[in-house]
Amino acid sequence: MNLLVASLIQRRNDKATSTVWLAPALLLLASGTLVGCYEDHYVYAPPPSDRPFSLPTCPNAARVVPNVAIDTDAQLTTEAGTGAGVLIEYMNGGHWHIFTVCDTSISGYGCEFDVTAQAVGGIVTNLLAEQLESTDIATSYCPETAILGTTTGADFDGMWFDTAPGATVRVTAALGQTIYDNLFFWINGGVVREDAGANPFELTPTKP
Repeated sequence: MNLLVASLIQRRNDKATSTVWLAPALLLLASGTLVGCYEDHYVYAPPPSDRPFSLPTCPNAARVVPNVAIDTDAQLTTEAGTGAGVLIEYMNGGHWHIFTVCDTSISGYGCEFDVTAQAVGGIVTNLLAEQLESTDIATSYCPETAILGTTTGADFDGMWFDTAPGATVRVTAALGQTIYDNLFFWINGGVVREDAGANPFELTPTKP
């Protein structure tokens, strides 16, 4: 196993004051093989009428962005409530898992995440919401993009979706309606990475 301790600067707004917080370390473990279950069916979580979404729901992929490799069948493990970020995993056969974590147990604040995942040159199917609350969303407004909107506390919020096996996916994310370059965590070469240096960026699986 490989260990990563990463820090993420987050901006918090609290009515009359605006404070820049240094998030506590996000402790992540990488394991070489994911053993779990995946349900192959399609589920939409309808968007609540009062929840804003800060990103384009059908983004344009024309702009060139950095592309990184993501290990197939590798799992990210962390303790809920102790750090903040967007975690990305890819499973053999075209199954993607994106979920959010927050430092709520330490800071006392929740994290508002907006995420889009776009299959470059393809479509997303079998969208499945994971552990979402009534104000969260996991849905799609166009064939190539899945969106996730969460207010994450001391838990995990996420979505699963399918693409063609081995397809490249472009991910964009906002935290508190603000885009940060190093908001993402994924595994490459058995090592947890958080150095995308870009938002959006693209991930291509090491094996289909």
